[in-house]
Amino acid sequence: MLYYVVKYLGWVGFRVFFRKIYYSNRNKIPKGKPVIFAVNHPTAFMDPVLVGTYIWPTVHFIVRGDIFNSKTVRAILASLKMYPIFRFRDGYSNLKNNQATMDFCYKTLKDGKNILILAEGQTKHEKRLRPIQKGTARMAFGAIDKYGELDIVVLPVGVNYTNSHQFRSEVMMDFGEPIYLKDLMPVYEENPRKAVKQLTDLIAVELKKRVIHIDDEADDKWLNRLLEIQRNDIEKSKIPTLTSSDTLLKREFETVTRVNQMDQLEKEKLKSALEEYQENLEKYEMKDEGIAQPEANSLMKTIYLILGFIPFVFGAIFNSLPLWLGKKVADDKVKKVEFYSSIRYGVMLVSYTIIWFTFLVIAMATGNGVLLVLVLLAPFLGFHALFFQETWEKWKAAGAFKKLAQDARSALIEKRKLLFEHLDRKA
Repeated sequence: MLYYVVKYLGWVGFRVFFRKIYYSNRNKIPKGKPVIFAVNHPTAFMDPVLVGTYIWPTVHFIVRGDIFNSKTVRAILASLKMYPIFRFRDGYSNLKNNQATMDFCYKTLKDGKNILILAEGQTKHEKRLRPIQKGTARMAFGAIDKYGELDIVVLPVGVNYTNSHQFRSEVMMDFGEPIYLKDLMPVYEENPRKAVKQLTDLIAVELKKRVIHIDDEADDKWLNRLLEIQRNDIEKSKIPTLTSSDTLLKREFETVTRVNQMDQLEKEKLKSALEEYQENLEKYEMKDEGIAQPEANSLMKTIYLILGFIPFVFGAIFNSLPLWLGKKVADDKVKKVEFYSSIRYGVMLVSYTIIWFTFLVIAMATGNGVLLVLVLLAPFLGFHALFFQETWEKWKAAGAFKKLAQDARSALIEKRKLLFEHLDRKA
């Protein structure tokens, strides 16, 4: 029961936490077959929950065992269909508990149900695919060893964040080509180790096509900044927040691949162009989005901001506490960036749900019609407040750019143009 409550709350909650959710190629999920979703793992809990939220068949999750540290936690996680897998670092005594989890997974697959496993086996906050572990392949073949021929499918899923620990960032999920285990059975029957390696390699190949991967860690900071600037060229509609488009993912994948293929001299020229443009932004106290989207300061946007101000105030007031509380707890308690977004999102979702239902009960118990209307309107006003704030920020940035002297505007436009010319030279 708790699984479905959290699933449907998450269906809405993620649309608040993320400005845009790109969820492409869901049609590749096989129907009527047991599926192992092999997912990369840049954050602690967001990756599996995000994927599981928008997959309508029930999904059972295999997660790190060290979080199962009390009976209460174990009971809650079990009700969320999460099951532990322990690593050597969790202590040798815990490793024997893995067999119970694997037996459960084998039975789940035999019954035609789905499992989600984090194929890298560890989490790290970066735009990079780490080596794929053999656990996914061993689980798949282990189910066949125990129950005989099963029509199991392994489906790689790439999860990419524009900025995984930032509120109102964007996330791009893409489903890969299904890998049918029956196609590997002749190899497995002849040489099990070879088949496990082959399946692991196939998962890696599919994920490499769907996970943005910066080869050199030294390029992380400046290349992420370049991607931020490039994103401002796209005027995204605020609704729908969930889309099946893979346009942004393909564009960012292409940009990073292009930079990966550059020699050091080409990279230095691109970095230099980026630094020069950044210096000009700071010199004129401008934001790139104002230069990329001057139309954000239009008459229609101005009218929207005037008419929408009062609803914005009410939306901000009614919905600010959970947003503040999520950030406060994450800022104070989280030591590792990989856990930041998971904790912030979780606190926001739980606190908002409790507060909203509390006021709903009070309104219904007291028969207070005004309070009831406000409670029912609060989520919609909250969405409006987010959209209003983002529109306001863009309107200000574009307005500031329009007020610059003509020579300053021309200089910024030229520097921005030169930046992307340096990037495109490798094409």
